[in-house]
Amino acid sequence: MDKKLLIIDGLNLIRRLYAALESEQDLGRRVERTQSIAIEALAKLSHQFEPSYAVVVFDSNGKTWRHKVYPEYKLGRVPMDDALLDSLADFARVFRFNNWPCLRIDGWEADDLIATLAVKAAQNNVKSYIVSTDKGFTQLLGDDHILQYDYFAKLGYDKIWVPGKYGVEPHQLTDYWALVGDTTNRIPGVKGIGPKTALGIIREFPTIEDIYANTASFSERIQKMLTGGYEQCLLSRSLVELKTDVDIGVRLSQLRYQHK
Repeated sequence: MDKKLLIIDGLNLIRRLYAALESEQDLGRRVERTQSIAIEALAKLSHQFEPSYAVVVFDSNGKTWRHKVYPEYKLGRVPMDDALLDSLADFARVFRFNNWPCLRIDGWEADDLIATLAVKAAQNNVKSYIVSTDKGFTQLLGDDHILQYDYFAKLGYDKIWVPGKYGVEPHQLTDYWALVGDTTNRIPGVKGIGPKTALGIIREFPTIEDIYANTASFSERIQKMLTGGYEQCLLSRSLVELKTDVDIGVRLSQLRYQHK
Protein backbone atom coordinates (compact mmCIF):
# COMPACT_ATOMS: atom_id res chain seq x y z
CA MET A 1 0.00 0.00 0.00
CA ASP A 2 1.29 3.48 -0.86
CA LYS A 3 2.33 5.54 2.13
CA LYS A 4 0.16 8.58 2.82
CA LEU A 5 0.58 11.63 5.04
CA LEU A 6 -2.59 13.38 6.17
CA ILE A 7 -1.91 17.01 7.11
CA ILE A 8 -4.68 18.92 8.88
CA ASP A 9 -4.70 22.71 8.87
CA GLY A 10 -5.76 22.84 12.52
CA LEU A 11 -7.00 26.39 12.89
CA ASN A 12 -8.72 26.31 9.50
CA LEU A 13 -10.76 23.29 10.59
CA ILE A 14 -11.46 24.53 14.12
CA ARG A 15 -12.54 28.06 13.17
CA ARG A 16 -14.99 26.81 10.58
CA LEU A 17 -16.52 24.28 12.92
CA TYR A 18 -16.73 26.93 15.64
CA ALA A 19 -18.39 29.42 13.25
CA ALA A 20 -21.05 26.85 12.38
CA LEU A 21 -22.11 26.81 16.05
CA GLU A 22 -22.80 30.56 16.29
CA SER A 23 -26.30 29.88 17.65
CA GLU A 24 -24.74 28.48 20.84
CA GLN A 25 -24.76 31.40 23.31
CA ASP A 26 -22.71 29.70 26.03
CA LEU A 27 -19.14 30.20 24.77
CA GLY A 28 -17.71 27.49 27.01
CA ARG A 29 -20.27 25.03 25.71
CA ARG A 30 -19.59 26.21 22.15
CA VAL A 31 -15.89 25.42 22.53
CA GLU A 32 -16.64 21.99 24.00
CA ARG A 33 -18.99 21.17 21.14
CA THR A 34 -16.40 22.35 18.63
CA GLN A 35 -13.83 20.02 20.20
CA SER A 36 -16.23 17.11 19.99
CA ILE A 37 -17.14 17.80 16.37
CA ALA A 38 -13.47 18.29 15.47
CA ILE A 39 -12.63 14.84 16.84
CA GLU A 40 -15.48 13.39 14.78
CA ALA A 41 -14.14 15.19 11.71
CA LEU A 42 -10.64 13.79 12.27
CA ALA A 43 -12.07 10.29 12.71
CA LYS A 44 -13.95 10.61 9.41
CA LEU A 45 -10.81 11.83 7.66
CA SER A 46 -8.69 8.99 9.01
CA HIS A 47 -11.31 6.48 7.87
CA GLN A 48 -11.51 8.12 4.44
CA PHE A 49 -7.78 8.42 3.76
CA GLU A 50 -6.34 5.63 5.94
CA PRO A 51 -3.04 7.50 6.37
CA SER A 52 0.30 6.00 7.30
CA TYR A 53 1.23 9.30 8.94
CA ALA A 54 -0.85 12.20 10.21
CA VAL A 55 -0.39 15.58 11.87
CA VAL A 56 -2.50 18.55 12.93
CA VAL A 57 -0.58 21.78 12.35
CA PHE A 58 -1.24 24.98 14.29
CA ASP A 59 -0.18 28.59 13.78
CA SER A 60 2.36 30.16 16.10
CA ASN A 61 1.11 32.72 18.60
CA GLY A 62 1.92 36.30 17.68
CA LYS A 63 3.54 37.72 14.59
CA THR A 64 5.53 35.80 11.98
CA TRP A 65 8.14 36.75 9.39
CA ARG A 66 5.42 38.00 7.04
CA HIS A 67 4.26 40.59 9.58
CA LYS A 68 7.86 41.79 9.97
CA VAL A 69 8.31 42.15 6.22
CA TYR A 70 4.86 43.66 5.67
CA PRO A 71 3.14 45.04 8.82
CA GLU A 72 -0.23 45.29 7.02
CA TYR A 73 -0.30 41.51 6.51
CA LYS A 74 -3.74 40.15 7.50
CA LEU A 75 -4.62 43.56 8.94
CA GLY A 76 -8.35 43.98 9.37
CA ARG A 77 -9.17 40.30 9.69
CA VAL A 78 -11.97 39.48 12.11
CA PRO A 79 -10.20 38.47 15.35
CA MET A 80 -10.80 35.10 16.90
CA ASP A 81 -13.17 34.93 19.88
CA ASP A 82 -11.18 35.03 23.13
CA ALA A 83 -12.91 31.85 24.29
CA LEU A 84 -11.67 29.97 21.23
CA LEU A 85 -8.20 31.54 21.30
CA ASP A 86 -7.71 30.61 24.95
CA SER A 87 -8.77 27.02 24.28
CA LEU A 88 -6.40 26.17 21.41
CA ALA A 89 -3.94 24.43 23.74
CA ASP A 90 -6.85 22.29 24.97
CA PHE A 91 -7.69 21.35 21.38
CA ALA A 92 -4.11 20.15 20.89
CA ARG A 93 -4.28 18.09 24.10
CA VAL A 94 -7.57 16.50 23.02
CA PHE A 95 -6.18 15.74 19.57
CA ARG A 96 -3.05 14.13 21.02
CA PHE A 97 -5.16 12.08 23.42
CA ASN A 98 -6.92 10.73 20.33
CA ASN A 99 -3.59 9.73 18.74
CA TRP A 100 -3.22 12.78 16.48
CA PRO A 101 0.29 14.28 16.55
CA CYS A 102 0.23 18.09 16.70
CA LEU A 103 2.83 20.57 15.49
CA ARG A 104 3.40 24.24 16.20
CA ILE A 105 6.66 26.19 15.92
CA ASP A 106 7.15 29.71 17.29
CA GLY A 107 7.42 32.36 14.60
CA TRP A 108 5.89 30.25 11.84
CA GLU A 109 2.47 30.13 10.25
CA ALA A 110 0.91 26.71 9.83
CA ASP A 111 0.93 27.27 6.06
CA ASP A 112 4.73 27.19 5.85
CA LEU A 113 5.00 24.16 8.13
CA ILE A 114 2.36 22.32 6.09
CA ALA A 115 4.08 23.18 2.81
CA THR A 116 7.44 22.00 4.15
CA LEU A 117 5.96 18.71 5.41
CA ALA A 118 4.18 18.05 2.12
CA VAL A 119 7.20 18.79 -0.04
CA LYS A 120 9.60 16.74 2.10
CA ALA A 121 7.15 13.84 2.11
CA ALA A 122 6.82 14.09 -1.68
CA GLN A 123 10.60 13.91 -2.01
CA ASN A 124 10.37 10.56 -0.21
CA ASN A 125 7.53 9.30 -2.46
CA VAL A 126 4.93 9.74 0.28
CA LYS A 127 1.65 11.21 -0.96
CA SER A 128 0.36 14.13 1.13
CA TYR A 129 -3.25 15.16 1.55
CA ILE A 130 -3.59 18.71 2.89
CA VAL A 131 -6.98 19.21 4.55
CA SER A 132 -7.74 22.93 4.33
CA THR A 133 -9.95 25.43 2.53
CA ASP A 134 -6.99 27.83 2.15
CA LYS A 135 -6.37 28.55 -1.53
CA GLY A 136 -2.69 29.22 -0.85
CA PHE A 137 -1.90 25.51 -0.85
CA THR A 138 -2.93 25.17 -4.49
CA GLN A 139 0.52 26.48 -5.47
CA LEU A 140 1.91 23.11 -4.30
CA LEU A 141 -0.33 20.97 -6.46
CA GLY A 142 2.03 20.79 -9.41
CA ASP A 143 3.61 17.84 -7.59
CA ASP A 144 1.66 14.62 -8.19
CA HIS A 145 2.43 13.60 -4.60
CA ILE A 146 0.57 16.58 -3.12
CA LEU A 147 -3.22 16.92 -3.09
CA GLN A 148 -5.62 19.19 -1.23
CA TYR A 149 -8.97 18.29 0.29
CA ASP A 150 -11.79 20.59 1.40
CA TYR A 151 -13.49 18.75 4.27
CA PHE A 152 -16.54 21.03 4.19
CA ALA A 153 -17.19 20.97 0.45
CA LYS A 154 -16.07 17.31 0.24
CA LEU A 155 -13.92 18.19 -2.77
CA GLY A 156 -10.37 17.23 -3.67
CA TYR A 157 -8.01 19.41 -5.68
CA ASP A 158 -5.06 18.43 -7.87
CA LYS A 159 -2.88 19.96 -10.57
CA ILE A 160 -5.54 19.37 -13.23
CA TRP A 161 -8.08 21.40 -11.23
CA VAL A 162 -5.86 24.48 -10.88
CA PRO A 163 -5.89 25.72 -14.51
CA GLY A 164 -9.67 25.30 -14.64
CA LYS A 165 -10.00 27.46 -11.54
CA TYR A 166 -7.36 30.13 -12.13
CA GLY A 167 -6.31 29.79 -15.76
CA VAL A 168 -2.66 29.20 -14.84
CA GLU A 169 -0.55 26.24 -13.76
CA PRO A 170 0.20 25.72 -10.03
CA HIS A 171 3.78 27.00 -10.34
CA GLN A 172 2.47 30.27 -11.87
CA LEU A 173 0.07 31.08 -9.06
CA THR A 174 2.47 33.15 -6.95
CA ASP A 175 3.23 35.45 -9.92
CA TYR A 176 -0.49 35.59 -10.72
CA TRP A 177 -1.35 36.54 -7.14
CA ALA A 178 1.44 39.12 -7.13
CA LEU A 179 -0.45 40.88 -9.93
CA VAL A 180 -4.04 40.52 -8.67
CA GLY A 181 -3.31 40.58 -4.93
CA ASP A 182 -4.73 38.46 -2.13
CA THR A 183 -7.50 40.33 -0.34
CA THR A 184 -7.91 37.59 2.29
CA ASN A 185 -4.44 38.31 3.66
CA ARG A 186 -4.40 42.03 2.76
CA ILE A 187 -1.64 41.55 0.21
CA PRO A 188 -1.84 44.18 -2.54
CA GLY A 189 -1.62 43.49 -6.25
CA VAL A 190 -1.17 45.98 -9.07
CA LYS A 191 -3.93 48.58 -9.01
CA GLY A 192 -6.31 48.09 -11.91
CA ILE A 193 -5.16 44.58 -12.77
CA GLY A 194 -7.83 41.95 -12.21
CA PRO A 195 -7.84 38.22 -12.98
CA LYS A 196 -8.60 38.57 -16.69
CA THR A 197 -5.86 41.14 -17.34
CA ALA A 198 -3.39 39.18 -15.21
CA LEU A 199 -4.00 36.03 -17.25
CA GLY A 200 -3.35 37.89 -20.48
CA ILE A 201 -0.09 39.24 -19.08
CA ILE A 202 1.14 35.91 -17.69
CA ARG A 203 0.36 34.05 -20.90
CA GLU A 204 2.85 36.31 -22.65
CA PHE A 205 5.46 36.49 -19.89
CA PRO A 206 5.20 33.96 -17.03
CA THR A 207 7.09 35.70 -14.21
CA ILE A 208 7.19 39.14 -12.63
CA GLU A 209 10.80 39.53 -13.78
CA ASP A 210 9.87 38.65 -17.38
CA ILE A 211 6.85 40.96 -17.31
CA TYR A 212 8.82 44.00 -16.17
CA ALA A 213 11.68 43.22 -18.56
CA ASN A 214 9.20 43.39 -21.43
CA THR A 215 6.78 46.15 -20.49
CA ALA A 216 7.12 47.70 -23.94
CA SER A 217 5.33 44.66 -25.36
CA PHE A 218 2.10 45.61 -23.62
CA SER A 219 -0.56 48.14 -24.48
CA GLU A 220 -0.16 51.68 -23.19
CA ARG A 221 -2.98 51.07 -20.69
CA ILE A 222 -1.25 48.04 -19.14
CA GLN A 223 2.16 49.76 -19.22
CA LYS A 224 0.66 52.59 -17.20
CA MET A 225 -0.75 50.18 -14.60
CA LEU A 226 2.56 48.32 -14.29
CA THR A 227 4.66 51.46 -13.93
CA GLY A 228 6.32 51.70 -10.54
CA GLY A 229 4.92 48.39 -9.32
CA TYR A 230 7.92 46.09 -9.70
CA GLU A 231 9.14 46.15 -6.10
CA GLN A 232 5.58 45.80 -4.79
CA CYS A 233 5.02 42.76 -7.03
CA LEU A 234 8.19 41.11 -5.77
CA LEU A 235 7.13 41.75 -2.17
CA SER A 236 3.62 40.42 -2.78
CA ARG A 237 4.99 37.30 -4.44
CA SER A 238 7.33 36.64 -1.53
CA LEU A 239 4.40 36.96 0.88
CA VAL A 240 2.08 34.56 -0.96
CA GLU A 241 4.83 32.04 -1.69
CA LEU A 242 4.88 29.26 0.90
CA LYS A 243 8.16 28.30 2.51
CA THR A 244 9.09 24.70 1.87
CA ASP A 245 12.39 24.58 3.75
CA VAL A 246 11.45 25.27 7.37
CA ASP A 247 13.68 23.47 9.86
CA ILE A 248 10.89 21.53 11.54
CA GLY A 249 13.05 19.03 13.38
CA VAL A 250 10.48 16.25 13.11
CA ARG A 251 11.03 12.93 11.35
CA LEU A 252 8.23 11.38 9.36
CA SER A 253 8.41 8.30 11.57
CA GLN A 254 7.38 10.48 14.52
CA LEU A 255 4.09 11.24 12.76
CA ARG A 256 3.08 7.61 12.30
CA TYR A 257 -0.67 7.34 12.71
CA GLN A 258 -2.02 4.66 15.02
CA HIS A 259 -5.32 3.44 13.67
CA LYS A 260 -7.83 2.46 16.33
